[in-house]
Amino acid sequence: MGTIELAELDAPLSSELLLNSVLPIEQKARHSMESGREVFALLEPNLDIPDENQTIYQTVGDVLMYYKPSWFIEPEPGYLNELPVLSWIYEQDSAIMGAYAPLPTNVVGTIVEGLDALRVEAPRMRREGFGTMRVTRL
Repeated sequence: MGTIELAELDAPLSSELLLNSVLPIEQKARHSMESGREVFALLEPNLDIPDENQTIYQTVGDVLMYYKPSWFIEPEPGYLNELPVLSWIYEQDSAIMGAYAPLPTNVVGTIVEGLDALRVEAPRMRREGFGTMRVTRL
């Protein structure tokens, strides 16, 4: 269990979107294979994520919303170009990647409680597969 503090001043539209259109989430979370120490959950395919509070320099504890290139998720014929995701950076040396370069992401919050548990669970997910992730509003 963890707690996220939203970046409501820096990312007001993304924070509102997360609270009012995305949450609650309970699904299989995935460990990124191309971006380092990142865990993500897929969002509804038609979700319109605004560009705000973006960075290509993600850091430990960041909570991100962005469009992940779909071939990093399901590389099969007929796939979409990109899919919206909610993700978490749990350790250093992570860089969210696009096809050829770092990908700008919206920083929508910071993990303020529970990061240590994520650091333990996430590497196991990378080795063993999906894990269920639940994100709700307090």
